[in-house]
Amino acid sequence: MEKKTHWKQLVNPDYIGAYALAPNEEKTLTIKSVTREKVTGTGGKKQECTVIYFTENVKPMICNRTNAKTITKVCGTPYIEEWSGKKIVLYVEAVDAFGETVEALRVKPVVIDYELVNSYGEKLSNCNTQEELNMLYEVSPKSETNKPEIRSLFTKRKNEIA
Repeated sequence: MEKKTHWKQLVNPDYIGAYALAPNEEKTLTIKSVTREKVTGTGGKKQECTVIYFTENVKPMICNRTNAKTITKVCGTPYIEEWSGKKIVLYVEAVDAFGETVEALRVKPVVIDYELVNSYGEKLSNCNTQEELNMLYEVSPKSETNKPEIRSLFTKRKNEIA
């Protein structure tokens, strides 16, 4: 399928928005830092905004009140300093704003299967060679090894063995 450019990417290329996700796409990201900074809007108006930066190679996100409340629930804390390292999922939702229905970037929690993570942690600690690690990866279901937290465990163990 041909990649298309949403016109809004040309208007505000500095921040991620609903236009950056394909229909029904979700993007799991890790919060790197949260700051308060002046942002120049489309009309040239400067405004103080909360901006979230991610560890992944994506544009930062201007965080509105709705998303901040959801992130507070996801992270279990209202303190932005404690959001670093936490994962969130971005998706697009149709919302009523300014008298019309528009697409908005929204946040939802990442569901982590801690039982699965702990199980892989044990299995990986028993791997003492690269060959054993590769074998475990080969026999494991892709639905599990594609999870970011499991891939991270494999990478960490691979680096430990090397």
